[in-house]
Amino acid sequence: MTRPDRLPVPAVILAADHRARGVVTIENYREYVEALVHALPACDGILATAQPLADLADGGHLAPRHRTYLSLNRTGLAGSVFELDDRLVASVPRAGADGWTGVKHMTRIDMEDHATSPALELLGRVLEQARSAALEALIEPLMWEGRVARDTESIVLAAVVAHDMGAPVIKVPVPAVAPGAERQRAVARVVASVGVPVLFLGGPLGAAGRPPVLDEVRDVMDGGGSGMAIGRAVYQDPDPAEMAGLVAELVHQ
Repeated sequence: MTRPDRLPVPAVILAADHRARGVVTIENYREYVEALVHALPACDGILATAQPLADLADGGHLAPRHRTYLSLNRTGLAGSVFELDDRLVASVPRAGADGWTGVKHMTRIDMEDHATSPALELLGRVLEQARSAALEALIEPLMWEGRVARDTESIVLAAVVAHDMGAPVIKVPVPAVAPGAERQRAVARVVASVGVPVLFLGGPLGAAGRPPVLDEVRDVMDGGGSGMAIGRAVYQDPDPAEMAGLVAELVHQ
């Protein structure tokens, strides 16, 4: 069976699938797409839902070098009572038909919620379909405790579960430990727990601005991460192009 090409690493993937999950990052759609357009030249790829991907492609903003991941499951709206019931809103066949290089799928693992069992079954089906279609699957496994668990042990456990089910690329949170050497060791522990590229996700651009985000990127790369899947901190920055360039410089240095 043909296997999809692996993501060339290190890599910066622009994460732009928040709005369909109810996280309205930039309300004005034209401004949202323009921010993505400005950030994309510094990025190696993008993960997004159907409409933004289509509009970026139609506008000629996706280069042949860009990895393109169609985000599949978005029914688990942020903050809803059905957040763990995260079903497909797009399919692997659609990703192939539209010409994307892969799919992105999020799986939340809550040890106290029976919804986790069908969620893991769905992950297995997506992995099988992606492999059969020769599309890359970027998997975001998260331990869930009413919110994302960001301690190192939880991140390792989620990564191991997804990896051993066959995830070829994994996206996980940066461990919530002290910046510097401790965070680098935590990243290294996550990376060592699996045998595939591990991208670390970025969060929103906080009140402190760019420095904490860029310090986080440095620690990820010094800890052996394969790159960043980062969105809001880039495209909500006053200058998305410059911020994406700064992240890319650190990842590719």
